[in-house]
Amino acid sequence: MANERNLSLKKETIIDTDVHLQVKPEEIAKWVDEPFKSIMTKGHIGNPLPDSGWDRSMAGKIEKRQITGPEDIHEKLCEEFHIDHPIINSFGKLGKASMSRLAVALMKGYNDLVLQKYLDDYPHFYGLITVAMQDPEAAAEEIYRMADEKQYIGVFIDNTGPNPPLGDPRYDVVYRAAEDKGLPVSYHAYDSGFIVDFPRQNAGVESFFAVHVLTHPYAHFLTMTSLFEHGVPEKFPDLKFIFLEGGVTWLPYMMYRLNKVHSIRRFDAPMLTKTPEEYIKDQFYISTQPVGEPNNQEDMRKIMEVIGFDRMMFSSDYPHFDFDHPEGLEKFLRVNIPAKDRKKVLSGNAKEVYGI
Repeated sequence: MANERNLSLKKETIIDTDVHLQVKPEEIAKWVDEPFKSIMTKGHIGNPLPDSGWDRSMAGKIEKRQITGPEDIHEKLCEEFHIDHPIINSFGKLGKASMSRLAVALMKGYNDLVLQKYLDDYPHFYGLITVAMQDPEAAAEEIYRMADEKQYIGVFIDNTGPNPPLGDPRYDVVYRAAEDKGLPVSYHAYDSGFIVDFPRQNAGVESFFAVHVLTHPYAHFLTMTSLFEHGVPEKFPDLKFIFLEGGVTWLPYMMYRLNKVHSIRRFDAPMLTKTPEEYIKDQFYISTQPVGEPNNQEDMRKIMEVIGFDRMMFSSDYPHFDFDHPEGLEKFLRVNIPAKDRKKVLSGNAKEVYGI
């Protein structure tokens, strides 16, 4: 079975648009100056980027996977799963840093760490420039600092909890820098962090089940609505927006809901010159993980057709416990989707948008 799987995957070029690192405080501390180094390792408050405390392991039943170095990505993803190009995405808790100066220091340190430890010696790896939206000016400067590194192919933003939401004009300087350097912007939500992260309240539910169901679409709903409310895709027509780890099934609802409300409340989004659906079909993309599980797979095919196969990119979310094995999606696409559309999802769209 494993040989059949590998043979099938080797026939396709696969770009994984959502690969995660686990960076411990003591590791990132090596890449920042004082006083932030000591804050990360000796601070009396403990980890300044706290976790919400939910049990993801089901009392130890789910094995925790780790990426401790580039060799793990190469061996476990590239060789075992036949991922041709992993895109290393995130310093996921950066958006949870209350101190903006700490966030900026960690942003720079993390981007240097990824470049020197993961990208320099692995030319088939790519990365996204992590930015700290707590300080938009510094985030824009970081884009300009790192954009000429050829293996940095986009901008990464944690979109769980920013206040104000990410369409606010104060962030225009970040979007302007990304557009100026020809880099798409990726948004990624997280189900970890403080007790309360708007728009998701950890304190209001009693299980990780509820948090994990709600977090990612909640954050994407708010971010996308804010972008349209403030006319961001109209202000930056050459910018591409990518939503990671929300799956695909939320987008049709959101697209048509935005259309409906826009048609009766144009006054509230005065900069838009087209329907939200038109902007989405032109400038927006989503990653596939977590692929939904309808009882009837035909329903998933129909949803993908509504979105458009030119709007979707494969992602695994490796090494998280609920990552999507490329075999599963590849098999579904091979059985249900024409070959030309399958190639778009597995690699073609990412090649075009990220310039790989």
